[in-house]
Amino acid sequence: MKKYDVIVIGAGSAGLGNSGVANVLGLKTLLIEKDGDNFGGDCTNFGCVPSKALIHIANQFHQAKSAERFGLKTSGKADMGRILDHIHQMQTFIKDTEDAAALRKKGIDVVIGEAVFDSRDTLKVNGETHTARIILLCTGSSPRMLDIEGMDSVDVYTNETIFFDCRKLPENLVVIGGGPIGCELGQAFSRLGSKVTIVNRGDRLLNKEPEKVSEILETRFKEEGIQISSHAEVQFFKDGKAGIASKEKDILEIPCDAVLISAGRTVNTKGMDFDAAGIELTEKGKIKVDEYLQSTNKKVYVIGDAAGSYMFSHGAEKMVRQLWRNLLVPIFKKKNTWNDLSWVTFTDPQVAHFGLTEDRLQERGVEFQRHDQSFLHDDRAIVEEYTYGQMSLWLDNSNSTGSKKILSGSMIAPHAGELVQELELAKHANIPISELNDRVYPYPVAARINQKTIRGILEKTRKLWKLKLARMVFRWFH
Repeated sequence: MKKYDVIVIGAGSAGLGNSGVANVLGLKTLLIEKDGDNFGGDCTNFGCVPSKALIHIANQFHQAKSAERFGLKTSGKADMGRILDHIHQMQTFIKDTEDAAALRKKGIDVVIGEAVFDSRDTLKVNGETHTARIILLCTGSSPRMLDIEGMDSVDVYTNETIFFDCRKLPENLVVIGGGPIGCELGQAFSRLGSKVTIVNRGDRLLNKEPEKVSEILETRFKEEGIQISSHAEVQFFKDGKAGIASKEKDILEIPCDAVLISAGRTVNTKGMDFDAAGIELTEKGKIKVDEYLQSTNKKVYVIGDAAGSYMFSHGAEKMVRQLWRNLLVPIFKKKNTWNDLSWVTFTDPQVAHFGLTEDRLQERGVEFQRHDQSFLHDDRAIVEEYTYGQMSLWLDNSNSTGSKKILSGSMIAPHAGELVQELELAKHANIPISELNDRVYPYPVAARINQKTIRGILEKTRKLWKLKLARMVFRWFH
């Protein structure tokens, strides 16, 4: 039996982060990954990296077509084979620093194989037994699959297959799911030349975002020719068509030669014999995890998608930091919360959010003030044609307006993910909004919209007596 301080199962964002921290601390560490080609996990292989590369290419197509109104002539269509080859090349650059060989050079033991629990603190891999002081489950998640009549008659993709198998651009692509993956890839394929229909069970796209954000995004999608069916489900595929049932209409049949399933994700739990380790699952099949990321086996912690709370690669990064803070300073441990979480949906326009949503603020009884800011009269938005943009800030209820602190923020605009970063920093550092108001921004940087929003908040509470006093002082001295 081989003994370790830490065993990490899974080489995705959470697994790489945890094994890296343990190794830097000088702890004897074993990293187990069942697929030698899967180092980097979903983000590197099937998610963030390939999808953003695809979006980058699709945006170039869109910009070229948009320039035709100024005289540019374009022709041809997307060559998916060449696009995928380019994406794989970009992935190779990234994966070279995080594969098994690179990790072994750093001093981390790496085993390729499937881990199965033998007891509460022992695992078997490839017939060998390993034990550790703690075991970290970083097994990730997989796309939730659907069983729809006639699926064998069309090409079916998920985010785990589309970047490898889709080497011919679909003429008619049906996207099932109106969440971030469905919206990002749906728009990308539309810009590359596919006729895209997004079928969404909910009442709007990106339903965790403010309603105004969903409304703006849907308007932009429709302007680009993307069809959206809400309150709808795909009932069948037959004769090159998809049958869509919705509340508003009878079954509508539309052309379909490929489908992308983006209907949520499920936690990876199969084949590890959790019973032998005393690890319990919920009724929905998720791993039972407490607010400190511990499973029902106190020697086993769960990090990343496997924890079943928020499924982002940077969410895994957040959990890694919290876990090791608690492991090394077990007094006044920090809980796993949504408080400092942020996310970006990389559509065009981008959708960015940080902090608790308004619903969660209300659930927790947090008193707040909300301010909405249109981009309609923002100079940068005018010249770059994104006056449809919208920002909302949620502030604490301090008596003095200038001393108010930012609780949360939401923005839809090109590069929204970059623009909100200073606002998120202000929230994290408890900087009062008066500090942002006092800044001098170069004209016309896009981030001036942040100051414009803050000034709108201050102007709402400007007292008439202060203006009167200012006039009196001016006239007295001048």
